[in-house]
Amino acid sequence: MGRHLVRDCDAFTLVRFTQPTAAERHAAWLDHRRQGVGGSDMATILGINTYKTPYELWLEKTGREHPVDISGKWAVVKGNALEKELRNRFRDLHPEWEVYDGTDKSLVSRAHPCMIASLDGILYDETRGFGVLEIKTTSAHRGQTDWHDTEGNLRIPDYYLTQVTFYLAVTGWTWGVVYADIGETEPVEIMFERDEDDIKAVIDAAESFCGYVERDEPPALTSTDVDRVQQEEQPEGYEQVDDGEFDRLAGLWQQFDDAEKAAKKSKTGIGDQLKKMVGDTRRGLVSAHAQVGYKDVNYKAQPEKLIPAKDAYTARRFYVKPLNND
Repeated sequence: MGRHLVRDCDAFTLVRFTQPTAAERHAAWLDHRRQGVGGSDMATILGINTYKTPYELWLEKTGREHPVDISGKWAVVKGNALEKELRNRFRDLHPEWEVYDGTDKSLVSRAHPCMIASLDGILYDETRGFGVLEIKTTSAHRGQTDWHDTEGNLRIPDYYLTQVTFYLAVTGWTWGVVYADIGETEPVEIMFERDEDDIKAVIDAAESFCGYVERDEPPALTSTDVDRVQQEEQPEGYEQVDDGEFDRLAGLWQQFDDAEKAAKKSKTGIGDQLKKMVGDTRRGLVSAHAQVGYKDVNYKAQPEKLIPAKDAYTARRFYVKPLNND
């Protein structure tokens, strides 16, 4: 059987992580993934994740909070340990398909660059072309409740269905298989097909959420978020005010402070470009409109000075901090 490896195409750009160690590759993958949203974010964005709200995900994506490290949880440790074995077993069961490891790479949507797919596995069928292989592990209890409908038929839980739909949206592929250890005597296989209505819903939701991140504007708060915000204590010693003029002036201060920082950064960058043009061997450059170069600055010799000891002290420093409580 010939090999059909995934490459850049009209639908997506392939990003490979080739760092020397697995830890370095994982770190690079995490850093890359922060630049957009992934398939595992979709249940949260669509509001069907019972453990995280869109607002909490927004706090993470904007750098206001760090994601909770769950790498030490047994369910995660078990899932990571079994993923390779499950992929190998699936490959052995399906010699009619090419089955590839999807780790250490990301697929970035060309039409929607904020959508980044990280696949457990990649399938190739001579008739249908490429497909998605998604590998899952869960407890026997969750396997019975979440992975079966009321009549006992196997199904993909909605929170995972949003994930694989996301992958089809990024890749443009039409099919895939979820291979899951759900606590039964053998892992189960559930095929899924592309549904254009679901694809559109996922793309619209992902783009909308990414817009909130880009604008630094929080999404609508759920009742959980409202309770969380209300429970946060007011800083000790601060007096609560409800004054439009206060908010206007604080907003203007922050606006000009941001502009000052941006101007300083731009000025430094332009200076670096000019220094590169001048070079190390020239004194400077001159045109009809400007003169740029280096000049010698002479400093007088100074006697050695000993800095006297100084007691600890506290100084008051003015600041303005924007609050996103709307």
